[in-house]
Amino acid sequence: MIHERVLELIAPLHRKYRMQKCDLFFETFHPRPSDSMLDVGGGAGITGEFGALYRFFAEVHVVNLCPQKFDREQRRNVRFLIADGCSLPFPDRSFDWVFSNAVIEHVGRRERQKQFAGEIQRVARQGFFVATPNRNFPVDPHTLLPFYQFLSPRLQKRVCRLSPGYLREYEPLDLLSGRDLQNLFPGSDVRKMGMAALPNNLVAFRRLPPDQDPTMTPDREDCVHTAGPVS
Repeated sequence: MIHERVLELIAPLHRKYRMQKCDLFFETFHPRPSDSMLDVGGGAGITGEFGALYRFFAEVHVVNLCPQKFDREQRRNVRFLIADGCSLPFPDRSFDWVFSNAVIEHVGRRERQKQFAGEIQRVARQGFFVATPNRNFPVDPHTLLPFYQFLSPRLQKRVCRLSPGYLREYEPLDLLSGRDLQNLFPGSDVRKMGMAALPNNLVAFRRLPPDQDPTMTPDREDCVHTAGPVS
């Protein structure tokens, strides 16, 4: 079928861009294997491109609204918990690093996204890394339909069935721009990644100084970096 063929063709790009994110995470934070990591909304990529993160840390927690299947024999350091990323069941600063990829655009409208972002910053001890598709990229990565993200929900429901992507039934999505992401994660660096000429991904990341409240914004101008593929 055309649908399956399209997904096969873009799979190498997904792998490439996820590996770029892994590279940026390690190059930016230089974590230690003894550190702990929380993946908010994790699942896909545990045994794939994000496997490098899971293998590196001695302790990894994964939270998701849906049960996730992975080989426990290969991931003895990974613990899974069903939980809402907008209301994490952990104390403040519970994990050295908090990671989330392509989840924040799925949690709901802006108020829910604020809750999601606030929870990530609350439980992070050393830093956080949050990736999401770039709203200003002309093709929506979920449906692979051009300018789908700018349509009203009513029109999205009508055209979603034409999707050659993996999302073929309507689901509320709220993609973010670089400025949106900066507002949700004040004090963080926001980097545009993916395609060199027209970046299709955004990442907000921040290393936290010891004993500093991650929700406090430092006195500096907002900074959005543009970068091509990370080697």
